[in-house]
Amino acid sequence: MLQINSFVFNPFGENTYVIYDENKECVIIDPGCSAASEENALFGFIDSHQLKPLMVINTHGHVDHIMGNEAVKSHYGIKVAAHPEAKNDFIRSKQQAMMFGLPMTVECNLPEMELNDGELVQVGDSTLEVVFTPGHARGSISLYAPVEGWVFTGDALFCRSIGRTDLPGGNFDELRESIRSRLFTLPDDTEVYCGHGESTTIGEEKDFNPYVAV
Repeated sequence: MLQINSFVFNPFGENTYVIYDENKECVIIDPGCSAASEENALFGFIDSHQLKPLMVINTHGHVDHIMGNEAVKSHYGIKVAAHPEAKNDFIRSKQQAMMFGLPMTVECNLPEMELNDGELVQVGDSTLEVVFTPGHARGSISLYAPVEGWVFTGDALFCRSIGRTDLPGGNFDELRESIRSRLFTLPDDTEVYCGHGESTTIGEEKDFNPYVAV
């Protein structure tokens, strides 16, 4: 069974997740570290639990979710994985950091591994399924853990809200369709771990989310 540890990083309050199993293998989802203290908090947890990082997974390429990529890659000698359509946001990341006043001092290189819809990521004896959920950004993915009943939605779906769609690659109708057809088809008791803010469940969002309630 998988376990979760979460961190809130950078001025945007971005949620970074470490997902690991009893075999000590782990993946890091959306490392948003923007300072040495945040990097140390992430590394300290991984190292103190003697975890073995397999890869970084980015749910999408917006700067607040990828600004810790290079530090994690360098520290553990691992690769970054993302959907191939997220490439343009990685290319724009430094420009986006300047636009939002974020302290991004290193170049964020393109992912070395592609994750496409339906692929499975093995973490020890457990799996995460890639679910393509575009609309907030090009190449946005969610990660579904069917045994544990969890889904990591990045900035597609929030508690009582959804991701903004006014940045390049955003499309409100596409995002609403992604949520309704790809996320709301999951069991109602599926725990939703968002890219910002508190967790929720699929059932609660189907009933109460004003943007996509059905």
